Amino acid sequence: MPETPHNRSNDRPQQGRGRNPRSSETARFTVDGRPERRAGSAADRSANATRQSRSAHSPREAAPYGRDADAYRRRVQADRTSRPDPRGNTGRSERQPAPAIAQRAARLHASYRDDDRYRAKAPRAGSGFPWKPALIAAIAFACIVGGVFFFIQTRPIAITVNGEQLELGGSKDIAAIIEAGYATPKTGDFVAVDGEVLEAGKGEAFTAYVNSQKVDDAKTGLKAGDAVTIADGANTVEPSQDTVEPIPFEVVQEGSGPLHVIDGEGADGSKVTKVGDISGKTFVEENEPKNPVCRYYYPDTGGEKVIALTFDDGPWPDYTEQVLDILAENDVKATFFTVGDRINENGKALVKRAHDEGHQICTHTFDHASGDGKGVDLGLMSAEQQIEEVTKGYDAIRDALGTDPSTVIRTPGGNFGADVQKNLSPHISSEIGWTIDSGDWRLPGADAIAEQLKSAWPGAIILCHDGGGDRSQTVAAIREAIPYLKEQGYTFITIDEMLEYPAKDVS
Repeated sequence: MPETPHNRSNDRPQQGRGRNPRSSETARFTVDGRPERRAGSAADRSANATRQSRSAHSPREAAPYGRDADAYRRRVQADRTSRPDPRGNTGRSERQPAPAIAQRAARLHASYRDDDRYRAKAPRAGSGFPWKPALIAAIAFACIVGGVFFFIQTRPIAITVNGEQLELGGSKDIAAIIEAGYATPKTGDFVAVDGEVLEAGKGEAFTAYVNSQKVDDAKTGLKAGDAVTIADGANTVEPSQDTVEPIPFEVVQEGSGPLHVIDGEGADGSKVTKVGDISGKTFVEENEPKNPVCRYYYPDTGGEKVIALTFDDGPWPDYTEQVLDILAENDVKATFFTVGDRINENGKALVKRAHDEGHQICTHTFDHASGDGKGVDLGLMSAEQQIEEVTKGYDAIRDALGTDPSTVIRTPGGNFGADVQKNLSPHISSEIGWTIDSGDWRLPGADAIAEQLKSAWPGAIILCHDGGGDRSQTVAAIREAIPYLKEQGYTFITIDEMLEYPAKDVS
């Protein structure tokens, strides 16, 4: 007997509810691979209920293939087998669906063409980044930073205002101190060039210093520990037409003695004539020049038997070397005042030897004031020439030694007048004279020179020459005098060492 839904065997797989809708045995697909709507949907259940009701009250319709229900089932089963499996399994060999089934599949496919449940949605651009959590985190971070900043800005700080310690909160600036009443500066006035008040209260609002630095902006920020001074505001002077006349500085000479030390730096003053643009008044203001002082003095050695032996006009072939040999033999120190243009190749070696053996090297100008100075007096030269004589002498020593030279000098002939003092004061620290002139430049004989040397006393500064001509008498004289003075208990020191002694009171 043909199998019908009423006499179907219970061994056959159950259809509809209760079956796994994703089972490969029951899954149905359209011809393009899309899943068909299952009988479990609300519409299918309604249609199934309608068919069952009709079958219960009306005669059954004839099977599509007549009475041969088995042929119909085989056709349907073959159609199911030919459709592709969602998991990639084809099952039995594929075959084309029957025309009727293909038409039905096409209708079903068309009915679900716009159903989003069966269409894959394309991901939105950038949808992979979690924008919402990131935005929330950024807002939270900004709130935290803002809160910390607000806390720091509003937290009071400890400062000192006009010598009194206090805590300042809120705005931390000069204006806040004044607004809080911690300082009550009086505003300055607007005045004429002579100081007469033109408008009261139109000057500067305050005068303030923070850690000894003047500030003009009331909004200048303060920090913990600052020392603030606030005073009355300064007067504002009317605009004016000014005429300025310089007042040259002068070197003030004080005392007497062989050591000439420059104290202070000179600066020109000025005479300013002001004519007020508003008041029309005339006012003369003088700014005094800064005058350095040249102290002349004798060293007070306190009884110490020290002598400064000096040599001028070298380096000189033969004689400078002989002098150095005698000094080395007696283990004594001296000071050499060199002439710059004589520090040639051989002269460099002599200067370097003297320096390396502990002697002091100073300049005696570059060419001994030749030219306008007539070889003896810088005062006969222009200010520019005087300065050049000294600076070029420094350069010659620097080139020989590779170090900066001493700024202690000796002028040619000891001529160190007021003009020379003024012109050279920015370039030197001291000018050195002498208390004993050996007279060797006159060539009086070795014995006469030696007698002069032997007459030395504590703090004496002795003038000799190792250059400038025949100095054989000088060489012979020091060979005799130096051992004698050492036997008398004298020590030979450099000029720098002599300058360490205080000035002798000669009043």
